[in-house]
Amino acid sequence: MKSWLKKGLVLLIVLTLIPISVQAFEVPESSSGERDGGIGDSTNYLDAAPNISVDTKVNQILYPLFATPAIKKKGETLTLKIDTQGKQAGEWNVKLKQTNHSSLTKEYELPVQSVKEGQSHWKDSSSVMDVTVQIPEGTPEKLYDLEVSYTGNGQRITDKQPHSVKVVDEYKKDFTFLHLTDTHIGSPRNLGDPDDPASTDPALAKEAGMWDPDPNKRWLYLQKAIKEVNLKNPDFVVVTGDLMYGQMNPQEYIYEYEETYKMLQKLNVPVYIVPGNHDYYAQDATLADGAKYWEKYFGPQYFSFDYGPYAHFIGYNSFDWHKFDRSGHGTVSVPTWGGQIREEQLNWVKQDLQKNAETAQAGQIRGLFSHHNPLWRDREIWPQDDPEVQKYWKQYDEQHNPQNLDTLVLGEKLGIKYDQQWHGENAQELIDVMKNNNVNVSLHGHTHIDDVTKQDGILYTTTTAIELTGKPWVGFRDFTVKDGGISSYHYDESGHSIPVYENGDTKSGVMSYEADYNHANDGSASSQEVTVTNRLDKPLTVTLPLYMKEGSYNASKGTIKQNYPSDGKQYLEIEVTVPANSTETVIVNQ
Repeated sequence: MKSWLKKGLVLLIVLTLIPISVQAFEVPESSSGERDGGIGDSTNYLDAAPNISVDTKVNQILYPLFATPAIKKKGETLTLKIDTQGKQAGEWNVKLKQTNHSSLTKEYELPVQSVKEGQSHWKDSSSVMDVTVQIPEGTPEKLYDLEVSYTGNGQRITDKQPHSVKVVDEYKKDFTFLHLTDTHIGSPRNLGDPDDPASTDPALAKEAGMWDPDPNKRWLYLQKAIKEVNLKNPDFVVVTGDLMYGQMNPQEYIYEYEETYKMLQKLNVPVYIVPGNHDYYAQDATLADGAKYWEKYFGPQYFSFDYGPYAHFIGYNSFDWHKFDRSGHGTVSVPTWGGQIREEQLNWVKQDLQKNAETAQAGQIRGLFSHHNPLWRDREIWPQDDPEVQKYWKQYDEQHNPQNLDTLVLGEKLGIKYDQQWHGENAQELIDVMKNNNVNVSLHGHTHIDDVTKQDGILYTTTTAIELTGKPWVGFRDFTVKDGGISSYHYDESGHSIPVYENGDTKSGVMSYEADYNHANDGSASSQEVTVTNRLDKPLTVTLPLYMKEGSYNASKGTIKQNYPSDGKQYLEIEVTVPANSTETVIVNQ
C-alpha cells in the first residue's frame, strides 16, 4: 500500500494536470462565506482555527446519529441522548421525518415518555439528557431522519440527524448485513497504477470521477457500490474506515469530510461507521486533526449496537494513537498508519461485552469491527533478521506509546519497506477479550484484499476495498445469519467479496447488477416497469422500492413486502430473485 509514497512529488505534479474546474466543486463554505478550493489552495488554511470543521454535523443529538443509528421495532421505546449544552430544557418534541431518498413527506411524532439526566461515553458534557420516546405502532418500516426540538433558556432549539432511526416490523432471527471498507474519497490512487503515481488510465479516471463538477459522475465507483448495496437491502451495513484520503495536503479534511458525509447519505439502509488511519491523520504540527473532524461529523470513535436480541456489535477505533504518533508532514508523508488500541478503549470494549452478556439470549451473534486486523502484527510480519527492524523494536519497547521522533521516523521507513498492519499495542489482549466473551466474528479492512481466517472459534474477515485498488476486485462482503450462526460470508469458495463490477473488471464500468426503471420513480406514474440485470455467477435477491400514484397495485413477479398509501402516493417494496447471469422484468400496474 505504501510503496508509491516514494513518488509523492510526481503524484502531486500529475494531480495538477487533471482537467477539473475548482470553481465548479460543491465544497463547504467557511463562516465568513469563503469557499474552500478543493485541492488545498484554501483561505481556510489561514484561518485562526483551521483544525475544526466548517459545518459541524453533530450538535445537540449525541445518539442516535447517522454513523450510529438505532434499529427499533414499532411499539418499542428509544432513549435519545441530547446535549442541551448547559441550557435548561423543556417542552420536548421528537419526530421521524422522511429521508432524502423518499418521495413521501409524512412525519411521525414520537411521544416523549420520560426525560432525565444522563451521560455519554464519548462526549464530555455535564448537560446530557436521556429522552425516552416511543415508536408508534403505525409507523411504516423504513429508514428515517430524526428531528428533536425543545425550549432551552427561553429559545426554541432544533437539531436533526439524517438516516439515524430504522423502524422495523419485527427483528429477524435470520438476517443479513454487509461490510464495506476503504472507500477513499479523494484518493489519487484511483486514477491509475497505485505503484506508479505518474500513470493515469482514462477508464479508471472516469470511474474515479475525482472532483468531477457533475455530482452524478463524481466518485462514480462509490456511487455504483452504493446502488448495489441499496438493492441488496441488508438489515444493516458496517463500514470500517478509510472513508477518505486525507494525505494530500494539510487541510483536505475540510472538503473531504463534507463530501464523504454527503456521499454516504446515498445509502438507504442503516450504516455503522468507524475510522481508519486515513480519516485520523494530524497534519503539519496538527493544524488539521482528523480526530476532531470525526467527532464533529460522525460522533464517537467507538460504540456498540444491537440488532434486537439477535446480534450485538462493537465498532472500535483501531488507529488509537496519540496525536503526536499520527502527525504527518503534509502531502503524502505520515509516520504511522498501522493499528493500535489503547487501554481506555480496550477496557470499554471488555466492559461492554461483559454488560451485554448479562442480558444476551442464547444464539446471539457477537461481532467486533475495526479498520485493522489484530491477527496481523508488524512484530511478527517484519523480518527478524533485518538490523533496522531489530533496532526499531528495541526502541519501541523502551517507550511504547507515545513514541519518540527517532522511532517514528524509523517506523515510517520500515513501513514503506514492509507496510504497517497492527503496528502498536494490545493486539493479543484484544483477541483474548474476544475469546473470553464468545465473540463470533471480527471484520476489518486496511489491506485492500480479501482474506478469511478462522481461529479459536472466531471468524476474522478482511474485505477488499471499494477504492479501485481493491484486490482481486473492488467489492463488499455479504453476511447471512441463520439459526444463530453465520451461514455465508463469501461470493466464491476462495473467500472473495461480491464484485462491484462485472467479473471484477473496473475499467469496463459495467456493474455486477443493477435495476433500470422505465418511468420516474417519484410517485407520478400509475404503472412501472423495472428491469433487473444480474451479471453475477450466483442467483441474486434484490428489493425494489417503488413510489406510485395512490391505488391498488399488482406485480408480475416477486413478492410485495410493503404496500401502503401516504401523501397521495403508494409506496411498495418488491422482492425478486434473479437467476445467475440473467435478466428479470417486473411490471407493476393497477
